[in-house]
Parts: sequence; structure tokens; C-alpha cells
Amino acid sequence: MASPQYRWKRRIVQLATLLLIVLIPAFGLFRIDLTTASFTILDSQIGWSNFAFVFGLALLLVTVPIIIYMTLGTAWCGWACPQNLLSEWANNLTFNLLGKRASVDVSGEGLKVAAAKNKALNWMVLALAFLGAALALALIPFLFFFSFAEVWSFFSFDPAAKLSAFMQRLYFFTVFLIFIDIAVVRYFMCDYACLYRIGQKMFKTRDALHVAYDVLRSDECNKCNYCAASCVTNIQPTKIEMYDTCIDCGECIDACNRLHTKSAMPGLLSFEFGNKGVVATR
Repeated sequence: MASPQYRWKRRIVQLATLLLIVLIPAFGLFRIDLTTASFTILDSQIGWSNFAFVFGLALLLVTVPIIIYMTLGTAWCGWACPQNLLSEWANNLTFNLLGKRASVDVSGEGLKVAAAKNKALNWMVLALAFLGAALALALIPFLFFFSFAEVWSFFSFDPAAKLSAFMQRLYFFTVFLIFIDIAVVRYFMCDYACLYRIGQKMFKTRDALHVAYDVLRSDECNKCNYCAASCVTNIQPTKIEMYDTCIDCGECIDACNRLHTKSAMPGLLSFEFGNKGVVATR
């Protein structure tokens, strides 16, 4: 059986993006200083009153997502967004510990725990894994406002640290929010509360990167549901609509390719820009 073509590449991009989000503030490449109302970029302070810089930054934050919407489609969601990385990790861990039907998807059947896996140890491991991730991830937002040394002093209970009591409370509140997000919210955030997804629905075009399905070979499917079973957002890859929840992760493409390995034929699904001969699913 052939190894996945996209999964390991996607994992590298996802982890690299998360690492970049951590390293940028940790090394002082970009930080927000609330005490002086300024941005710190490469040890240089730029005040919020600097209209040219603030306007340019705002323009960049608006135009870059729109360009991505119109060219790469939902590739950011499936290949780089930390929320999707966490949701996918939480889903996989939940399925491994509680069974394949233990889904917290609001549109699914509900949390149906396998009888053989409904054990206190499994629940404890799951809860501790989510808590550990929340404890680590909750530190990241603080790095955008304080140096690494200051952040460490807040959470090392250093009595000399200024504002440590307030920061510790804020930190644990952030931990709580992230824990809830990982344990329960997951893809609900992407589907119903993500501002990036809202903008995507406004500016996305049919020429953007998407999963295409070769309907001329549809008889090879033989009622196969392997691609749908591999989909991380639980949709039908052969019938993806324009504004469906597809995140261009490529899992369905890998699944179809694996199934066709023995016949030495390519799968029926592929990534495509526009409509270049293969009938698009949206």
C-alpha cells in the first residue's frame, strides 16, 4: 500500500506554522507593547500613532487573506491553521481512546463511546492530554505582549514579578478556554465562528484550488466510500459544494490513490485550479 502523498507534507507545514507563531514573539521579531502603545519589531519601537505603518499593516492583514481566498482556497485551513491541527489531533486521539464513533461534531450522532474502551483510564489519558496541550498553548498569546523572561516569571510564582497574580489568573482562564476548544468545540469554531472562514465565503471563487473528481471514471468507485471515511470534516469528497467545509487537506486524494495502487491507476480525486478537464466537485 502506498504511503500518503499529502499527509506528512501537511503535518510538516502545520507544525512549522505553529513553531513560527511561537518563535516570532519569543525572539522579539514582533511584539505588542501595551505600556508604550507601540509595536516592537526587531528591537525597534513603532508607535500606534504612526499612521503610515498602522494603515499599511491593516491593509496587509486585509488583502493577504483575500488573495489566499481567491487562489489557494481553503489551503490555509487544511495546511497551516493551528485550530485545524488541534481539532484533527483531538479527533484522532478521541477515536483511538474512545472508539471511532466517539465524535463531538455538533452535526454528528453525538458522543458514542465503544463499550470496550469506556474505561476510566482512557478518559483520564484523554483529559490529561488535552490539559497538557492547553497548558502549553496558553503561553503563546502572552509571548506577543511580554518577553520570554517576563512570561516565565509570571508563571514561576516569582514574588518579585510585577502583575504576576493578575497574569496567572489570566493564564489559567486562557487554559480553560483552550481546553474547552480542544475537548468540545474543535471544528465548530471553523464552521460557525471563524472570521477567516466568513471572509472566505465572501471572496472564494471557483478558480481557486479545490478537490476535483473525474466523473468519467465514476464507475470505478463501485459504491466505495473510502474517501468519505478518510475526510477529516465528514463530507462527501465526490460531491463537494462551492461553500462546503472542505479544507483542501488532501486526505481524500491520498485515500483514493491508495485504493488504486494495485491497478497502477491514479485516483479519481486530485487538486486543481479552475476546471481543466477533470469535472470539479464544486
